[in-house]
Amino acid sequence: MKSLSLTVLKDVTMYKSISKTMIFMLFLSINLFAKNPVYSPTFDDIMLQTLPNRAFTFDDENITIKVPNYADNPTQVPIFIDASKIKDAKRVIVFADLNPLPQVLDMQLIHAKPILSFNIRVAQETPLRALVQDAKGAWHVGSANIKSAGGGCSVSDAPDKSKAFARLLGQHKSQVTRQDNLYRIKFSIFHPMETGLMFGKASFYIEDIELYTKELLLAKLSISSSISQNPRMLLQTSAGEGDYMLILNDTDANTYEIPAHYGE
Repeated sequence: MKSLSLTVLKDVTMYKSISKTMIFMLFLSINLFAKNPVYSPTFDDIMLQTLPNRAFTFDDENITIKVPNYADNPTQVPIFIDASKIKDAKRVIVFADLNPLPQVLDMQLIHAKPILSFNIRVAQETPLRALVQDAKGAWHVGSANIKSAGGGCSVSDAPDKSKAFARLLGQHKSQVTRQDNLYRIKFSIFHPMETGLMFGKASFYIEDIELYTKELLLAKLSISSSISQNPRMLLQTSAGEGDYMLILNDTDANTYEIPAHYGE
């Protein structure tokens, strides 16, 4: 009798687990089809991998994403994201639904603002998503559509350009400007950001970026080779007094330090 009771209990527990999963999937599907402002066939799978079993809301009201009307150059598509309406945001994740390498970056804000810009590659016309986590742990999803003929993810350097990168690898520029109480930190660095999608070319890209003021960590980014060659980025913070250091690491164990100072 005891054995039978345990069997029934296990069956009930398993049934409840399956039911919860089915309810979540049904809720997710209804949510996507009802509210997704830029539908794509890969969005739900990417979301389940990125935020497994976590609820989210589409929120183009509080997340602004600016992209070109048409991306003529699919290897350098400028992106601007502003989620400053979400107070005390903790994290930003960006992905392009239809890229072969969808995830673009994952940024822990710490003491930085959810305002940034950068350039990406696109393989074809694709939705772009910005996922922003608020102070309570809830996730908001902003969307935009990038129109392009594509092909930007499988373009590699010409041989003569590769030789130039060998000489220029790691060279950088930076600038810090101020508006009200916000410091804007712009930087660029020579780096091929090879995707590894081209036959005979191994992936080689910057994968980590940390922003410091003195010894205080302000932001930490994990980026992918979907970021364009010779990355150019803009980050913003109200912390510090205008003196910053960026530390970048690539997949070949190279470390690059980029100082950035207000007024220089």
